[in-house]
Amino acid sequence: MLRVVESSKEEARDSSRSAQVEARLRQNVNTLRDERDKAISENAANRRKLSLQEEELRLTKSKLSRVQQEKISIERDSRVAISLARSLDNSNSNDASYYKRKVNELSDKLQSAHEELRQLRGKKQRNSY
Repeated sequence: MLRVVESSKEEARDSSRSAQVEARLRQNVNTLRDERDKAISENAANRRKLSLQEEELRLTKSKLSRVQQEKISIERDSRVAISLARSLDNSNSNDASYYKRKVNELSDKLQSAHEELRQLRGKKQRNSY
């Protein structure tokens, strides 16, 4: 009977240890599940952030491309405007030189005509005496 009692005590201790180990294992399993769920949630949030950042990057690249094209267009227009301004300056300078020459020529002709009139008036006055 002593053996039975000892055996029964031994079984009770084993059963108690088994229950304690099982409880620890369940606790560990629950902790690991919570950590897994948290990791899955963080992973989903990080994927959403990544997706948003990739979309922002795509939009930024698109804007950069548009801005570069506008810059090229503005530079081309600027070069054309500068070329046109230089051309107009040269044309105006040439026109101004032409008209200055014409004014000088006409001024010379006018002075010659005045001189001829003076001479003719002078002859007329001498002839009328």
